[in-house]
Amino acid sequence: MLAIGLFACSSIDAASDPSGSSTGSGTNNTGLGSTADSGDGDGSEESDAGSTGAGPTLDIADTELACDVWLQDCPPEQKCSWEVIDAVAHPSCVPLVADARPPGEPCMTLGDPGSGHDDCELGAICSWLDEQNVGVCLALCSGSPVAPSCADEAVPAICQPCSGCPSLCIPTCDPLADDCGPGYACAPNAGNFTCTPAANLGAGVLGDPCEYAVQCAEGFACIDGATVPGCEQVGCCSPFCKLSLPECPNFMTCEPWFEGREPPVDDVGVCKTI
Repeated sequence: MLAIGLFACSSIDAASDPSGSSTGSGTNNTGLGSTADSGDGDGSEESDAGSTGAGPTLDIADTELACDVWLQDCPPEQKCSWEVIDAVAHPSCVPLVADARPPGEPCMTLGDPGSGHDDCELGAICSWLDEQNVGVCLALCSGSPVAPSCADEAVPAICQPCSGCPSLCIPTCDPLADDCGPGYACAPNAGNFTCTPAANLGAGVLGDPCEYAVQCAEGFACIDGATVPGCEQVGCCSPFCKLSLPECPNFMTCEPWFEGREPPVDDVGVCKTI
């Protein structure tokens, strides 16, 4: 079981279209922003002289704090994390704490959540923060921006790329097994299943209308409404099922969730009428 504790606030959004194919769009609640608006805060529509409208910029390339999150090239006893400077997130060297926590362990930010300081180990960042800035350590993707990977992680995961903010390794899971830990749920994401804070999911059950996977409760998928009895919408929630031991309500059949390719998770189906 993935030991990711009880702490969560937000996570990735997992979505599936009504045809049953899953997609995902990533957000990560690390206290870090990826974009910023310019302005002087007085509500004026007039721009300052010389403004390009591109927002604030800060050249930190030649400072001692600048680093490469993919190379982790900071001095000893430091790690390359993400720090918010003038409302823009930048890679920055921050101190490593003693007894730093590995991915999958509960964590907390130290000081401002945008400082990049936390108690996670080298190559990890405290994410999925709650109101007390407590969350779980997630590994930063390895490799490079054009070829990100999570292959080296002890916990199976997929990389959730993010431009201008941390690209994180999100733990994968089995929707038929309780393997995400208390307070977390398993949901479709990017052609796979990944853990997410349970609070991110909706309450939709069999026959409830949906457009996205996150509108259905844990254990349910958002699929083509034409395959769900009584559904009058484009998409409705329907339960996952085990292909080897199919159990479906309302005379539905258990059909493979992954079609036309090698499934990343074995034995997963979804209840449909065909």
